[in-house]
Amino acid sequence: QQEEETWISNPHNFTGGNWRYVVLSPGQTVFFPSGTIHFVFRVQGEQTFALGGHILQWSSVDRWLEVVIAQMKNPEITNEDIEQSASKYVCIVKELLENR
Repeated sequence: QQEEETWISNPHNFTGGNWRYVVLSPGQTVFFPSGTIHFVFRVQGEQTFALGGHILQWSSVDRWLEVVIAQMKNPEITNEDIEQSASKYVCIVKELLENR
């Protein structure tokens, strides 16, 4: 929690933490839970196909909401226009929760 808060306060200059990496081979997949700080690099000269998206898990709706709130407070921690998307996401999740 402390490490995440430190990163959020200055994401472009954060050098602390436990950094890990994985090199994926063709056919492999990686999944990150909501709020996982990550960067994607690709090997130059190699073809790369990557898809990303938002996956909501019932078991972590509270964590997802914490991430959205953090992104709204500091848009520098995400690469999407959170002002445009946050309200839409929250409304959809609210409806999903009400229907459940």
